[in-house]
Amino acid sequence: MTEPVSAGQSGNLLKITTGIFWALVAIAVVLAFSILVVPQPVFFDISNYLQIATAIGGALVLLFIYYRIGKPEHILYASGALGLWGLANIAWYVNVLLGRRAEVFPGLIDMGMIASLLILGIAFQHAFPRKQVMPHILLGVLALILITPVAIIIMAGMNSATLVTLLYFFACASLLVTGLNHSIRDYPIIFAGAILFALCFMIYPVRELFFLSYTPLSVIGTLVIAGFSLIVIGFIGAWEKSAAA
Repeated sequence: MTEPVSAGQSGNLLKITTGIFWALVAIAVVLAFSILVVPQPVFFDISNYLQIATAIGGALVLLFIYYRIGKPEHILYASGALGLWGLANIAWYVNVLLGRRAEVFPGLIDMGMIASLLILGIAFQHAFPRKQVMPHILLGVLALILITPVAIIIMAGMNSATLVTLLYFFACASLLVTGLNHSIRDYPIIFAGAILFALCFMIYPVRELFFLSYTPLSVIGTLVIAGFSLIVIGFIGAWEKSAAA
């Protein structure tokens, strides 16, 4: 029979994993620069492949942690959020490869991506203790984020595309407000990852509606890579801290 992985072995494995995800952050920075300066199709392809690899890889790492530390719910939710997003992005990319680029937004794929944002918010809710924030600050963050989709609906009218845009912005606002209300600021690496992830999916629907041919906005893919990587790094660090306590 195979011997179980010891605490020391799993700790070393997670240190190596942390290094890999920091390397992905560095690659994301280089890719972002490349896309902005020399926008070649190869960079977009690499970005898409790495988004999927980061999401699925991150989901598996979090699932490993889930089984190693007593199956806490928040790790399972976080793993599910990354895994669902990875599957949705695979579906997105398959549609693009099949020549159905015009069909990916709005559609069922968007529901998967929006759901991943909401599930990650549930992970934050379960992971971090509630930390009272003045209600007007939370309402201000929510209102500030929702200004854009409301303005789009006023200008373009209510249709499936603008409604999905509103759902994206609401999910992003929910993620950030939940994090702020549950002491995520005490975990700055996870917070930074959440901000990058939310920022991507406030830009994404706007790009799909108005700036589809504006190549520099394809840089959001690299922000997804960095965002997911930071979230995984942060959860690994939180686990190591709790294990050492």
